[in-house]
Order: sequence, then structure tokens, then C-alpha cells
Amino acid sequence: MKKMLAVVLIVLGSCFAASAFDTTPLQISIWPPNAQVVPDYIDVAGLKINLPYGGNNTITGIDLGIASSSNRTSALQLNLINVVREDFTGLQLGLFNLDGAASGVKLGLLMNNVDSMSKGIDIGLINTALECHGLQIGLINYCEFMVGIQVGLINIIRESNVPFFPIINFCF
Repeated sequence: MKKMLAVVLIVLGSCFAASAFDTTPLQISIWPPNAQVVPDYIDVAGLKINLPYGGNNTITGIDLGIASSSNRTSALQLNLINVVREDFTGLQLGLFNLDGAASGVKLGLLMNNVDSMSKGIDIGLINTALECHGLQIGLINYCEFMVGIQVGLINIIRESNVPFFPIINFCF
């Protein structure tokens, strides 16, 4: 029991000491910026747990919980709501995945939205992106520009010779 307590104290102590640096291996958040182990301007390189909501500038590693927000993320994100304002790289699983730019796989039960460039695979009920390089699979797929394939009931590529086509649409 004493060894376990010592390990917990060392981990928590390293998180508090992280404010002297700019990175922490563990973040536990209830609501940023005040109700989390380290401030939101400290980057997370390791495990981030959001109970219910957490926010940090940059996340690298694993991000778990109900809702998460960041500027840049390179991680496995497993939250109901994932918000990455600038760049996301990795695997996102959630109800809503909202990104500035994204590379990787996004599995959004309800929606994947990318404000600029999406590279990779988007699977969700609704997938939207300004520009998509890859694959969109969903009931509704929308993008302005595309280099890839859309599979769904409604497929829209605005800047294409065939801007709308049901079941499958593509542009190369």
C-alpha cells in the first residue's frame, strides 16, 4: 500500500512540477482552466483524462473522456466531443470531431467537420471539409475540393465536373 501511495505521489508531483517546464505526462481535468491538475497552457505528452471537459494547448499521446479541446493534437482521442482548433493527426473516435485541419482517421458517430484540409479517412453520419484528400464514408458527405472518393446517400463535391452524385462520388 505504501509503495502504491508513493507512486501516486510521484506521478502527481511530476504533474505539478510540469508548470516549471512546459510539458506534463498526465493531465486530469474537470473544467479548464482552474479545475485541472496543470494549467491549460501546459502541453500534455502522455495521458489526458477529461472528467467531463479538458483543454490544453498541445496534446500528444492518449486523450480520453467526455469533451476535449486543444490547438494541436497528435493522439488517439476517445471523447464524445473532440475539438482541435488548428491541426489534428492520429485517430479520433467520438460523437462529434471538429478540427481546423486533420490527417488520419476520424470516426464520428454523428459528425466529422474539418475547416480546411482533411487527409485520410472520415467515417460518420455527416462528413464535411473544405478540402478532402482521401475517403469520406457517411450518410451525407460534403467538401468544396476533393482528391478521393465519397461513399454515402448524398455526396457533394462543389468544385467537380459532377458536383452531386448518390451512393459514390469521386474526383481526382
